[in-house]
Amino acid sequence: MTSTCETVAVGPAQIVARLKALRDPRMRVLVLIHAFADGEPAMWVEALATIITRAQLVDDADASEVVQTLTHAAADPALPYETRQALYEAAIERGLSAIARLFLSASPARPPGSTLTVERPLRAAGRPLSLGERKSLARTHKRELLLLLIRDPHPDVVRIILDNPHVTEQEIVRIAAARPGVSASLSILATHPRWSVRHAVKRALVFNPATPLADAIRIVTTLRRNELAELSVDPALPEPLRRHAADVAASSRRRPRA
Repeated sequence: MTSTCETVAVGPAQIVARLKALRDPRMRVLVLIHAFADGEPAMWVEALATIITRAQLVDDADASEVVQTLTHAAADPALPYETRQALYEAAIERGLSAIARLFLSASPARPPGSTLTVERPLRAAGRPLSLGERKSLARTHKRELLLLLIRDPHPDVVRIILDNPHVTEQEIVRIAAARPGVSASLSILATHPRWSVRHAVKRALVFNPATPLADAIRIVTTLRRNELAELSVDPALPEPLRRHAADVAASSRRRPRA
């Protein structure tokens, strides 16, 4: 992996090409994390800003995929704190506040979400099921049970449902949009390799007040410029998220296309 990491950290075009060659989403994230640690922070933040602009202004699926990988790598616990701090500081020094925010791991407190209980009935008049029972049922292929389980807010249940091959995008959107929501569950969805790339899921997460701000900021970074303009003036969004959308859009106007 070391040689791959070393060759990734070259320039925007090389970064896109190298990561495109890796089809496994988790491997792309890990390669990028290792490359961040091996490379020069100043070079990285400049290259990332260029790639984000390219994804916004050009119909470039490869650049968009790299931006998605970047947001997952920035949120990943495997990214060392020292590397995260170095990238953040390099972005701040260059006036790239939109890039710097990607490497913030903490979020302000959000409104309280659903109460998490060890026992919860699937139906209003049903027997309360333990967390273990609900986790077991979350692997089912039965539609009736799945439609009941997607309303379970517990992160352990949500994590299993997201990997269930029988759920549909429509059902995942319902999880992303549920009110009240549980921040920990929405954060799991925001970095899920299969579902976090779906546009409808992204939109639902951005507008859910329980989605952690750090996750919402990373999601907004993956959107196109016309959406950024829309989100930057939407009163339904918290002010820091509106400001981030405006900053990302503004930086793409100032930076030449790659």
